[in-house]
Amino acid sequence: MIGKLLPWLTATDIPRPKPNAVEVELANVRKSYLTGAGEFVALKGIDLSVKNGEFVAVVGKSGNGKSTLINMITGIDRPTSGEVWVAGTAVHRLTENQIAVWRGRTVGVVFQFFQLLPTLTVMENVMLPMDFCNVYDRAERPERAMNLLNLVGVGDQADKVPANLSGGQQQRVAIARSLANDPPLLVADEPTGNLDPRTAEAVIELFRELTQDGKTILMVTHDEDLAHCAGRIVTVSEGRIVADGRGEGRYE
Repeated sequence: MIGKLLPWLTATDIPRPKPNAVEVELANVRKSYLTGAGEFVALKGIDLSVKNGEFVAVVGKSGNGKSTLINMITGIDRPTSGEVWVAGTAVHRLTENQIAVWRGRTVGVVFQFFQLLPTLTVMENVMLPMDFCNVYDRAERPERAMNLLNLVGVGDQADKVPANLSGGQQQRVAIARSLANDPPLLVADEPTGNLDPRTAEAVIELFRELTQDGKTILMVTHDEDLAHCAGRIVTVSEGRIVADGRGEGRYE
């Protein structure tokens, strides 16, 4: 199936990003949905700027717009109005085909429930984004996947299937997979929600190390303690950013 998709992927042109841009820039972003009860406004004029190398926690109660905000940044959903720029690309102007290719090369996503393919080995799961986007030579992909698995501390699990790993190990594999195409931006949606405190601490420490290496990380979390591990905390309430301040950058 991937082989059939590759000609379409490689033939899809993406506009050249503007130079020297901040990693994430949202300008007056509004998102509304039509429901049986009328219009529901999920985002109400969001302005947000995230610089390269920042570790930002996005917090707020359920249903207040956190996930919608993240979906704007990853291109999973489109704004009703306003502009979304990521790594110098106007995401709001991309076609559906362009967004699929752009996301595969630009954004790494880490899910709460890992989303690893159960029939593939750990190594194959990490190689999958490389295969899908065709961004590395086929002969280089196994070595790159192994290097990433070693980076997150699960290189010795490469030949196992996900079911044979602990939750913490599966999340580390998911992080390695998100790094497969060397994206500048990582978006993590409740990445520690299913982990014990000790494993959660290790994952947060890994995120901090990645930002020191130049990655930009946006992490959605309900955990206030984890949020304070980030360098910056953005609070979303009723579709608006109501607070934007510094985190403590540490875990206790």
